[in-house]
Amino acid sequence: MPIEHGIQQGWPFAALAAGCAAAAGLDLLRGRIPNALVVPFFAAGLAVSALHGGWAAVGDGLLGAGLGLVLYGWMFGLGFMGGGDVKFLMALGGWGGWAYASEVALFAILLGGALAVPLLLFKGKFAAFVGKLRRFLLSVFVRELELELPKLDRTQTMPYGVPIAVAAVWSAGWHPLGGILAEFGVRPWF
Repeated sequence: MPIEHGIQQGWPFAALAAGCAAAAGLDLLRGRIPNALVVPFFAAGLAVSALHGGWAAVGDGLLGAGLGLVLYGWMFGLGFMGGGDVKFLMALGGWGGWAYASEVALFAILLGGALAVPLLLFKGKFAAFVGKLRRFLLSVFVRELELELPKLDRTQTMPYGVPIAVAAVWSAGWHPLGGILAEFGVRPWF
């Protein structure tokens, strides 16, 4: 039985949605999600978890934050993602625990990819991106090749806080990946 965090409805859902809207808005406007937002948002998430699920939910929230660091931290380390995005996912883990952080991370990657493809096509950068990705994957899987990390063009970055925020709100209320997993016979974790 999953641990109750209380984010599915009522004022906790509204608070979660407001925090996500603020993070997405700041990422769109300023290109970053500041600690001044993420740290109190994380603390509020742990408080909501404690209120609805006690110490078990707080522990699950801390585990969710740690998992958020693991899931997105490596992308920050390679320069593929900003630190605010990683901390935003960690804060969301505090709101809903490890299962929620996992769902948000995966769903945000799918949404981010769905958003990136039309943007790259519109800017005429899609072929160059596919070429970079191909060279990187070849360098990973062919032993004779030296690892070739894609060089990122910082002028072509996307505010990744937006897909994370959309995934967080959607997952809190409706678990979209649960339905997809069930279609393939996989029992969801929530």
